[in-house]
Amino acid sequence: MIRMALNENNIEYSKYLVVPVPDVENHALWVSLIVSMIPRFEKVYSNDPLTTRLFKEAKIEVKNIPLYEREKYCATEVRRRILEKENWQELLPTSVANFIAEIDGVSRIQRLNARDNN
Repeated sequence: MIRMALNENNIEYSKYLVVPVPDVENHALWVSLIVSMIPRFEKVYSNDPLTTRLFKEAKIEVKNIPLYEREKYCATEVRRRILEKENWQELLPTSVANFIAEIDGVSRIQRLNARDNN
């Protein structure tokens, strides 16, 4: 979905690299795993406190990402709107909203919510 949004906004492929990073149980190994998976880098962008701490401990610069209308543009709000049958598509790039529809994401969220509330 990240690639879809970047492509829809005409961001050149040469400007980014999307790398799926697995979770690891041992936080001490996580930064070295990432370093081994991607090209050399000097800086990490994150607002996550654990990610920030781990990279800073590894002596890698961490910058915060400025968030735009965080309460509105977040996955929690998208899921809330889906469950309340409100317009959630307006919060997402068209390509991402279409993908969620293609994979029947609305039903998946509704089923998960029903299971969690039982």
